[in-house]
Order: sequence, then structure tokens, then C-alpha cells
Amino acid sequence: MPRLCALSRREQSFLHVIALTVLTALPMACRAASFDCAKAASPTEKAICATPALSQLDSELAVAWKASLAQSHDGPALKRTQQQWLRLRNACGDDKSCVADRYKERLAALAGTPLAQDRWDQTWTLDSRNPTQGGTLTFSGAAPHLHFAISAYDGAHTGENEGDITVHGETADYRDAQGCRLTFVHRNESIAVTEASGPETCGEGMGVSFGGRYVTFAASNAKPSVDLVSLHVLNDRKANDAAHALLGRDYDALLSTINLRSDGADLDHLGAKVQQFFVRGLATTNASIVMSRDGELWIGLLVFDRNNKVRVRYYTNVPAWEKKVPNTILAWRNQIDGSLPIDIVTP
Repeated sequence: MPRLCALSRREQSFLHVIALTVLTALPMACRAASFDCAKAASPTEKAICATPALSQLDSELAVAWKASLAQSHDGPALKRTQQQWLRLRNACGDDKSCVADRYKERLAALAGTPLAQDRWDQTWTLDSRNPTQGGTLTFSGAAPHLHFAISAYDGAHTGENEGDITVHGETADYRDAQGCRLTFVHRNESIAVTEASGPETCGEGMGVSFGGRYVTFAASNAKPSVDLVSLHVLNDRKANDAAHALLGRDYDALLSTINLRSDGADLDHLGAKVQQFFVRGLATTNASIVMSRDGELWIGLLVFDRNNKVRVRYYTNVPAWEKKVPNTILAWRNQIDGSLPIDIVTP
């Protein structure tokens, strides 16, 4: 083996200076961005890594996102909006001004602080009270000539479209060769979108529509959280509190199934109101049934076990029904898949 020679203090000092020079020459963004800049592949990621201001915004958002996720009562919905935002950010390509705007909007959304509401060129979110239905609308460019990107979802079905528009006053129209017709109207703190073309003409999945009222992210975040009362499943706060206590963590799982609904028959003659819910496109994996009578509850909920197999979880706060499943819930299970096992969860 070769003998290692000891370095003089002068040589050590020289090497130290060289090391500091190399480290100083490295882009600061590589250490500031929330992702590994060595693996940056898209034009947007490369722009972030090459621009200290964008890298700083990315780092700020990483902190805000972690805090918001920890405090959120609806993690899946928050993650869904984050994924939508990432698509909007990446659509900017290497346009640094566009990327910066998207970061500022998302930071404002997570913090609940509004951007200028008279601007067209920002991101708007569909004013929906149901977490399984929503959409985003982003305008970029300089008025009156703007580019829009719109996306919407209803359950597992989605839709996207984009194009160029010219604003006249507070209104802009979009037409394409496939027959898509959209009208955008700026009204105070919102954008009203009207879709004059037929279903699925603008690139939407089945049941999805771009039409509706879009508000700023901050205005959307300022609204109270949804619950079983606001979704018209239960009639009052007392019953909602009872459901919270009964379901625990599965309360949010129940909320996430309330997409499409139908009334069911009370086969047990309990005088209960019966409502069945499922997510569009996921009816055999994301569904529930709620039987309610003056604060008394019988609830069936599809869940995934540790082996990623679908099961039914049964809850009730009625002592006489703690060890037996109502025929109403059994019939609902049989309509989906009669072989699904049922787990009775005792209070």
C-alpha cells in the first residue's frame, strides 16, 4: 500500500480555501429547494433550482404545507388540492414569473390570506361544499390577453382544458373547433364559469362539469370545514357530535364517500332514515350507508384492510344493535358484494 504523507499546515490551509471556494460556487438553490436539485428533470424544477428567489418560495411552501397537513381535518382533500396545484405550477414551464405567482397563490391559500381579488391572473378554486367535487381555474398572462387552464373532478372522474382568451370588460369567451363553449365572468371576488356546450364536450369525464363559481384559494380556505350536517346527512349538531364520537378516525373516511347518494328502505322497521353514498367511479370500494333516528345511528362503511382488501366496518350507538348487523346494512353490502366480511366495531 502506498504510504500516506502528512500535509503541512500551509498545504492544509490551501486545500481548505479550495474546498470553501467549491462550496460557495454551488448554487444556493440546491440547498434551499424542497426537492433534490440533482434530480430536477422538468423545466419548472430546473428553473426553481437555478433561481434563488424561487427556491426560497419552494422552501417556504414546504414548511407551510407540512404545518397545514398536520392541522388539517381532511388530509385527502388537502393532498388533492396540492396535486392540482403542482400540475398548475408545472404548466408554467420555465416561466419564472408564472412559477412565482403560483407559489405566492398557494402560500396565500394555505395561510388564509387573500391576494388582490380584482386580478384575473391568479388561481381560483370551485366553490364546492362537497370534498369529493371541485376544480381549479388559473389565468396567466397580461390582460386583456390571457391563457386559462381549468380542471375539475367529481369523485374519481376528472376533466381538463386550456386555451387563450381575450377579456372584454369583465367577460371573456372561449370557443374551440370541437364545440367547447365556456364563458368567464369576473364578479367582485369570484369568477363565474358557464358551459354552454354539451356534456363532455370540453374534455370532462362523465358527470364532471367546469361550470360554477370559482373563488380565490384564500376565500375557499376561510370557509368552515364540511361535516355531516353541512352535507345534509344528519339534521343537527348533536347527531353530528354523536357520529364523531362513534366513528373516531373513520368520520373523515365517511365524509370522503359522500359524493352520489340515494335513499334506501328501512328493512328493519326502525323508523330510521336510510341514505346510501358512493364515490363516482369507485362504487365498489368507496361507499357507505347511514341509518339515523333522533341521534341513534347505524353506519356501514367500506374500508381497506392491511392487505388492501375491501371490508365493511359496522358502527352503532344503539346498545341493542351492538352485536348484530341490521338487515338494511346487510342488503346494502350484498348489493355491492355479498362476500365482503363485516367487522362489528363496539363503542
